[in-house]
Amino acid sequence: MRDEEATADKEEESRRNSQERRDSSLSRPKHSVSSKHSISLGHSERTTSPVHCECTTCPEHSTRISFSPTNALNTSTTVTHFASDSEIGNLPSVHDKFEAANDVTVDTISIPSAVIYPVSASKARSFSNPSHKMSLREVIRQGRAVSRKQSSEQIAMESTVDDPYKPTYNLRLVDNLLTGYCFVPSDMHRSRWDPLHPECPPRSNCIHAALESHLDRFHIFTDKDMIDIPDTQLLTLIHSKDYVENINKCCIEALEETAAKYDSIYWDHESYMCAVKAAKMATTMAKNVVEGVVKNAFCNIRPPGHHAGTEVPNGYCLFNNVAIATQYCLKNKLAERILIVDVDVHHGQGTQKMFYQTDEVLYISIHRYENGMFWPNLREGSFDHIGDGKGKGYNVNIPLNETGLNDIDYIAIVINIILPVAYEFDPTMIIVSAGYDACIGCPEGEMNVTPAFYAHLVSLLGGLAGGRILVVLEGGYFLSSLAEGALQTAKALLNDRIPPLEYHKNINPSVIDTINDVKIALSPYWKCLGQTIQTCVVENALNYDRHNKHVAVVRYYGEVLQPPFPTRECYPKNSEEKTELLERKLDYLRGFYHTRHCRVGYMINEVASSHDMKEGKWFEIQERLFNVVAKLEFFKELQMMWKCNFTQEAEGGVSEFFHIVETIIERIHSADHISMVKFEGLGSKTDVYWTGSSFEVCQHSCAILCNLIFELNRNNLTHAIGLIRPPGHHAKMNDCSGFCLINSVAVAADYAISQMGYKRVLIFDMDVHHGDGTQDITYQRNDIMYVSMHRHDQGKFFPNDLAGSPTKIGVGKSTGYNVNVAFQKGKMGNSEYIFTFIRVILPLVYQFNPELILLSAGFDAGINDPLCGYKVAPETFGHIVQMLKTVAPIIVALEGGYNLETTSISMVNVAKALLGEKIAMPVLGNIHPEAFKTMQTTIDLMKPYWPMLQVNKELHLKILEQPDVDRMMQKLYD
Repeated sequence: MRDEEATADKEEESRRNSQERRDSSLSRPKHSVSSKHSISLGHSERTTSPVHCECTTCPEHSTRISFSPTNALNTSTTVTHFASDSEIGNLPSVHDKFEAANDVTVDTISIPSAVIYPVSASKARSFSNPSHKMSLREVIRQGRAVSRKQSSEQIAMESTVDDPYKPTYNLRLVDNLLTGYCFVPSDMHRSRWDPLHPECPPRSNCIHAALESHLDRFHIFTDKDMIDIPDTQLLTLIHSKDYVENINKCCIEALEETAAKYDSIYWDHESYMCAVKAAKMATTMAKNVVEGVVKNAFCNIRPPGHHAGTEVPNGYCLFNNVAIATQYCLKNKLAERILIVDVDVHHGQGTQKMFYQTDEVLYISIHRYENGMFWPNLREGSFDHIGDGKGKGYNVNIPLNETGLNDIDYIAIVINIILPVAYEFDPTMIIVSAGYDACIGCPEGEMNVTPAFYAHLVSLLGGLAGGRILVVLEGGYFLSSLAEGALQTAKALLNDRIPPLEYHKNINPSVIDTINDVKIALSPYWKCLGQTIQTCVVENALNYDRHNKHVAVVRYYGEVLQPPFPTRECYPKNSEEKTELLERKLDYLRGFYHTRHCRVGYMINEVASSHDMKEGKWFEIQERLFNVVAKLEFFKELQMMWKCNFTQEAEGGVSEFFHIVETIIERIHSADHISMVKFEGLGSKTDVYWTGSSFEVCQHSCAILCNLIFELNRNNLTHAIGLIRPPGHHAKMNDCSGFCLINSVAVAADYAISQMGYKRVLIFDMDVHHGDGTQDITYQRNDIMYVSMHRHDQGKFFPNDLAGSPTKIGVGKSTGYNVNVAFQKGKMGNSEYIFTFIRVILPLVYQFNPELILLSAGFDAGINDPLCGYKVAPETFGHIVQMLKTVAPIIVALEGGYNLETTSISMVNVAKALLGEKIAMPVLGNIHPEAFKTMQTTIDLMKPYWPMLQVNKELHLKILEQPDVDRMMQKLYD
């Protein structure tokens, strides 16, 4: 069954990669390895003499080796690098309970040196047989003895292959950095002639007050930390020298009639120095973020800057802080590619113009536009202004043509445009021009975005650029929502639990139009858009199926204002009655924002070794858990997490807690099935095995997940990882298969709902094999959404049935709550997984709005797994979790994954994502056409039930101008 699939995949992969291996030897780094490396292929073993390692690129002093996907698919392949005697004694221990329960001493393993790949069946049994009473130290030494009998030919061949795990190992020694914060209130910069002007010192001061109780968690930057560069030299990175001198002169004179020459500008005698300080501090913070002094940073500065052009002040802005910081980093080669995300409700036309012709900066702006009728009333704020020259496609305008837009509208824009383009751009730094004037209550924006949105934006982007995100204050003029929005942004940078968005079912139709306008404009320049859209030809732009098709039309009705400009009371205000209502609304929202600081919990199944088969050929072995725990220890992830114990808080203590868990197991599975697992064995089944302790082990795994849910519900945790085995997602109500006996995730979901009071639980299954058992158990429920992203191949891939078909969408009230994202052909990799997740799964997750996410974490889609043949890098799983954790708290449950190194490194990346640590960026390329078909099939089936997917339409690729439409109308009337 699975062995036959692996053999077929191996043969196909071998034919396809034979030439690639020969080519790679000419172009890739050559890894010669010492006799510490053990490579055994089949049953042929010959003695190898030591070879000096000449590689200068592999991690850990060139001590690791990688191998080809072809040989990884050979289930009788051993590729193990064992520690030297000196390395073995110098590592921290894991935990006494785990060591005692499994008769191992985990503190003996050196993971950079003990890199354990898929082992042969005989070796796996000898390593995992509990009766041998071997510690991991003995395992390592036994393996080292085997390593002295190797084929020099195979070592030479395999040593030329790139190491797929290197990106994660390169981050092993990265320090756990703090978040930076600076405070430049510019108290002396205020309007002399309009004391009620909204751009005033209380803006920065109210943010600082909101952050005060968190300041001990930041790395604080002050004046003495600012970069040492002459003011003029810094400012002229962007602005002309004459402009800088003119602003200085205007501020010294501080004349209102001079200010009236410019749109929405005031100055005072100290304004020049305040603006210089703001620009210099923004640049200082950018430098410290990109150089790794701090992890990320919040820049609480004023005056704002994104409207300032190279030669003209505009919109409360004198110098363009973000543009100056960006250019400084580029010029000094601190960053190669910088993403600027501008969420101020006003278009940042100044920043746009400065980088309009470069591909080093991707500028994305979400702004109120109203077809040019909203300030700054410029034609270049429309979606068709996409850059010029090398910068074509690198300027992204997302113009909003209605007011009152809310969280679901904004998050739809992030999912459909910002995230995919940002992932393809792969920035080395991100700067957020953080205007909070789209936030609820701001009279200038008239939008209804809640403060939580800004936390979601930062968290969703958090996997990019190694987490190097600088948030720079721009606008925001309703002080209560400004302060709360900035607070939630800062807490997201600190990796606190992300608060929920305000739920809305439908996306505003005008936002759907805007998203599709932008897709049409950008599709020639970005694969993530061009390779994932359906196109059509619309003959009559006045009469077509607007529900399923879209024609982009540029409409501009604006009029650019001319001087002299008003200088007093030229801004909207809220009435006292409206202000009171808005304050009440914000108080209500704050009730959902009391989220705790990041604390990721974990538990290990300490009795799992008693479920281990001494005979036969099995992939699901205890070494899987050993290796995952040891890798987490080596990467110091366990030290950053909180080890949970079974709760004593439940009434009746631990024994009663286990009784509750067993009661739920009895509700999930039939009595006959439980009796079989407990007492009778599994008969003639060939894809599962049983020992007398199997039920106890499975019950322990279920109890671990339930206990983690209990701790999360008490607000002791933000997220958690259950290091458990055996896997469970193939276990049905009355059957078991695929190594699975009891469905631990289904039990946990029922516990969350029946015992903890959760109303909506999402199960996301990213095991490459469809979780037919979980689907069987949850298929008729609408309080549980089951989403599986798996290989299906028209039912020819395990579990070899049609249950994993995309047409299985639930029944009755649960219709639409079972989602199978089923890949049918092709070898999927990073691009397919990342962009399928963003385009299909993430909008469904947001729409379902879960209170808890259970992640069936199978890593057998990972590179080199012997049971699949997909090529998903370990970092990709981390990026998926980074985005997923933004929506709701996550409990991770280990499922499949049978390349021990891939599984372990993938779990390390998942832990890094939950802990808010830096994740390496996977290599992204073209999207397989079969992946696009899978996306579209799933969207078409789910669209009737989940309105967020209704943004997906067939697109007419020619952009029309309003005069074109007018001529069509005239013809119609004629």
